Amino acid sequence: MDRNLKQKALKHCANWDAGKCIGAMFRRDEDNNLYFYIDSDYCDKGCKVNEECSYFDEVVAPGIKGK
Repeated sequence: MDRNLKQKALKHCANWDAGKCIGAMFRRDEDNNLYFYIDSDYCDKGCKVNEECSYFDEVVAPGIKGK
């Protein structure tokens, strides 16, 4: 477990809720329409930042790179 990634998720991720994920995700289609959905693979489960989390990788991490 990378404690540094968990700390970043705790501090910056809007999906973080007491160590569990809310599961709120976004995606864009080929026409650039933005969609919001709750991903049941993440919702109400332990934070997966150390595994694969597209929300953290694509939304959270780019926002904290400069810090």
